[in-house]
Amino acid sequence: MHAIELVEVTKRFDKLVALDKLSFSVEQGESLCLFGPSGCGKTTVLRIIAGLELPDKGKVLINGTLVTGDGVYVPPVDRKIGMVFQDLALWPHMRVERHIDFVLQSTRMSRPARHDRVREILELCRLTDRKRAYPGELSGGEQQRLALARALAANPKILLLDEPFANLDAELRERMLSEVSRLKNELSATVVFATHDQQEVASMADRILLMKEGAYTLQAVGPLT
Repeated sequence: MHAIELVEVTKRFDKLVALDKLSFSVEQGESLCLFGPSGCGKTTVLRIIAGLELPDKGKVLINGTLVTGDGVYVPPVDRKIGMVFQDLALWPHMRVERHIDFVLQSTRMSRPARHDRVREILELCRLTDRKRAYPGELSGGEQQRLALARALAANPKILLLDEPFANLDAELRERMLSEVSRLKNELSATVVFATHDQQEVASMADRILLMKEGAYTLQAVGPLT
């Protein structure tokens, strides 16, 4: 059973065809890179998987269950997916620990269980000593880790990353790539991430979906063609 499967997904924005009959699957625990230039549809794929965007045609299945298509739509909160947006989309009025607890409030966890989970995630993402800080008081790397912590809060089995390292300098990008790889291995999560950076491909991907001018090619990690 695939962790994620898209079947002939098509999405248009007015006259622009963002995706045209795109089909692919991702296995449990696999890391798939969506690789291509800006405007090729990478973000649209992630948003459709997460349930934040509806395709015009096609189906999306999560762990073998239909979540989009044939009149079915499962909302994002019920898909148990974590997502890190390109602009991080942190909430400026919430402290670090509140970011995580806010996500957990949508689950059925008791308050003591939520408290324990907040502490666990802060330790996992190395933010314990910054738990009372606001996003504006964090460094760039700490903001990245907070976005990851929030995405991981509800213990998702699928993690979606939308070019989250695009605006980091080379040294910080390398540290964050190592961080994500560490978290993926510890949690055995399935990861789909969008990038146009070959270093990120080499560091994180098991397979690559090349996206260019409406053409889609799946290949193993290696020289990009």
